Amino acid sequence: MVVKVKRKLFMEPTENEWESRAVLNPTIYQEDKTEHMFYRAVSKNWVSSIGYAKITKGKIERSNKPLLKPTKKWERKGIEDPRITKIGKIYYMLYTAFDGRNARIAYAISNNLKDWEKKGIISPSICVKKARKLVKVKRYRDKWKHQEIYGKKVCLWDKDAMLFPEKIKGKFIMLHRFSPDIQVVKFKDFSELQSGDFWTNYISNLGNDEDTISLHRRYDWESEHIGGGAVPIKLKHGWLLIYHGVKLEQPNMLTGKITRLLYKIQGVFHMLRIKRLPFVYHAGAAIVHLDRPEVECARLKKPLFSPKYKWEKKGDINNVVFPEGTALHGDKLKIYYGCADSKIGVAEVSLKQLVNQIAKDS
Repeated sequence: MVVKVKRKLFMEPTENEWESRAVLNPTIYQEDKTEHMFYRAVSKNWVSSIGYAKITKGKIERSNKPLLKPTKKWERKGIEDPRITKIGKIYYMLYTAFDGRNARIAYAISNNLKDWEKKGIISPSICVKKARKLVKVKRYRDKWKHQEIYGKKVCLWDKDAMLFPEKIKGKFIMLHRFSPDIQVVKFKDFSELQSGDFWTNYISNLGNDEDTISLHRRYDWESEHIGGGAVPIKLKHGWLLIYHGVKLEQPNMLTGKITRLLYKIQGVFHMLRIKRLPFVYHAGAAIVHLDRPEVECARLKKPLFSPKYKWEKKGDINNVVFPEGTALHGDKLKIYYGCADSKIGVAEVSLKQLVNQIAKDS
């Protein structure tokens, strides 16, 4: 059985300066039939803000002003890739804060989805050089090395973060990514994540303590790295994760040294012009354990979908589908995703068909 996926272009940039270059990577908070979309919007000068749109029965009400824009020094170059979860009466937005060199996770809270209070960085403020000394597993030391080209004091990059929509055994559960895997963090209070000791211990045990890893790279189409996508969906027998996997399609064309040199020449990480580098982003799906989300139960062997249409293949970064938001209407699962880092698309699949295929592939 093949999972049938219907796709269409959903949203494009406007003439508003703050979203005139690109719109991408939307998260969704669903209230019955209403979908609240929060997306990354990029201005002509490459600074990212968060835009908002409300979707009801296919009709889109789109705000002309950014919901959130950079106001802090640790996000002065961009607020990126939001994910929103409601736990209790509080909405939590986790996003990537970019200051020009460092890409780290920050969070904000709200009681109404409109007014947000920024609470600061929750990623480790540990330089890459120190992090590479702390971690014991070679694949992390090797993968993190290229980040040092931005300077000895650049922090370890941390991205693709989201909270599970409920606590498990009294703790928040957060997925995030230190390349190349998807990791899990369990904590009782956000203040723990703003402690240097917490992250020193976490990085020291990364890869050795299986409680820290949710998904490893497994298949060829995700051989470069994998990263979180949409907020997990609770099913009867596990949590459904929609994520992304990246492959370097023609690895012999660019050695590691040449790739790192291109990164250095082209400047700041989030302002690269890497259209011609042969990375391809795919959408994947997996199920993890209900009570132990660090345990993988099953995974699709092949991508759920890959770049196929012009709006997915050509943009600020070519060949990218980046799933980040979902909405469930009966058996219809809508997956909103970034297209070539320039536009937003939506894919529709049967949830039952998808879950059955994941189970079959396992």
